[in-house]
Amino acid sequence: EQIRQNTLMQIAAQQRTVTLDDYKVRAMSMPSDFGTIAKLYMEKPTLDNQTTTVETLCMYILSQNGAGNLSVPTETLKKNLRTYLSQYKMIGDSIEIKDAYIINIGIDFEIVVLPNFINSQVILSCITSLQEYFNKDNWQINQPILIQDLFVLLDRVEGVQTVKDIKFTNKAGTSQGYSQYGYDIEGATLNGVIYPSLDPSIFEIKYLNEDIKGKVVPL
Repeated sequence: EQIRQNTLMQIAAQQRTVTLDDYKVRAMSMPSDFGTIAKLYMEKPTLDNQTTTVETLCMYILSQNGAGNLSVPTETLKKNLRTYLSQYKMIGDSIEIKDAYIINIGIDFEIVVLPNFINSQVILSCITSLQEYFNKDNWQINQPILIQDLFVLLDRVEGVQTVKDIKFTNKAGTSQGYSQYGYDIEGATLNGVIYPSLDPSIFEIKYLNEDIKGKVVPL
């Protein structure tokens, strides 16, 4: 009888979420009927003078709109997610579901083209490479931008002799379809790395066909 009871307890425990990764997998596995989560990030906040035994976990999420762009999740989606996770969370866990921030950016690059190559075709190839690199599926919340990687990426494009410069700009303003939050790109750049904000956020090029621009310059 003792073995039977222990077995039943173990089966029930296997359905519980214990680690942060367990919560991520469980949340991303929520049936689409309740809504779809595009990006998710979890952390354990450090609380001073914590006297309760309940552990609070912060879950930051983003959804996506009909055009495939990242968007702030609706209250209905967050409510559905909270209800869904309540079936699996540990008794001692408390989950706060919050919105992650979207930082929209634009890129302007300058390259030198090798002789016997058509400038417009090389520029188009560079833009295509950057579009693939910044595809939203390749980016996660709190992921920094390594500028050197972009220099290497463009330098490998056929017809590029050298990459002269890559500049990043913040795109903000709901009237133009961007995030409402402005961001100091220059102030967030250190040693060739653009860091996201302290509050969980994600970099996004909202309009891949418009926010990436390049030009050919002399050597």
